[in-house]
Parts: sequence; structure tokens; C-alpha cells
Amino acid sequence: MTRSNRAKRIFRQSKIVQSDLRAAAMHTHLRALNHVMGEVPAVKQMEAQWTEELERVYRVLVDPNTKCVEVVCLGIDSVDNDVEGNYTDTSKLPAWMQERLAVLSMMKVNPPQQKVEGVGMRIDDDVFWVVKGD
Repeated sequence: MTRSNRAKRIFRQSKIVQSDLRAAAMHTHLRALNHVMGEVPAVKQMEAQWTEELERVYRVLVDPNTKCVEVVCLGIDSVDNDVEGNYTDTSKLPAWMQERLAVLSMMKVNPPQQKVEGVGMRIDDDVFWVVKGD
């Protein structure tokens, strides 16, 4: 990976993480207010939950219309990662990720979200953060 591509990837991942944390911490009508007022304490609290495990987290987006899945590695594991990419549906994901998604899909969608230790967190209806299996 070239230095330019690596910088673009890091910037993209940073934007994903920031927007996901905002979505998980605040109700929809408060998001616009957050942009005006700066960081809300709830977002800081969400960041604090992920201080240790952020290096082993995958962002999983399930398209509600097509059921296609996009997986992005947010942590350092992105260097030698074989899970990242696009899938036609969740059945194509590794078994450990399917199990964690099944657990997270039962979680409530209304913010503020709670992290499930060793599993991950449901950000909204279609976005999940999944902790990498050992």
C-alpha cells in the first residue's frame, strides 16, 4: 500500500469512526445540534468505551435493500486482514462474524448504544461494530 493510499484510508476510517460514534451516542434530531455545538459528552463517553478494543474492530454495513454487506477493518489488523471487503449477504461472512452480528442484531437501535464486551456494538439499523474473534 502506497503512502498516499494509506493516508486516504486512515482519513476515511477516521470519518467513519467519528460519524458512527455520533450516531451511537445521540438521537437523530440532536446530530445537527452536535455539529453546531462541537463534541457532546455522550460522544466522548462512547469513545472511552473503545479505547482498548478499537484495534480489533470491524465496521459492518448491511444494506437494507440489497442485503449486501460491506466490511471495513478499523484497527491495526487492516494490514493483514482477509475479512475486509464486500459480500453478497451475511451468510458469506466468517462464522465468528456471523455469530456476533446475530447477537448485535437483537440489540436496541435507539441511542445511546451499549457495547457488548467481546462482541461489539450496534450503531444503528444497518451499521455494526464487530470485535474480532480470537
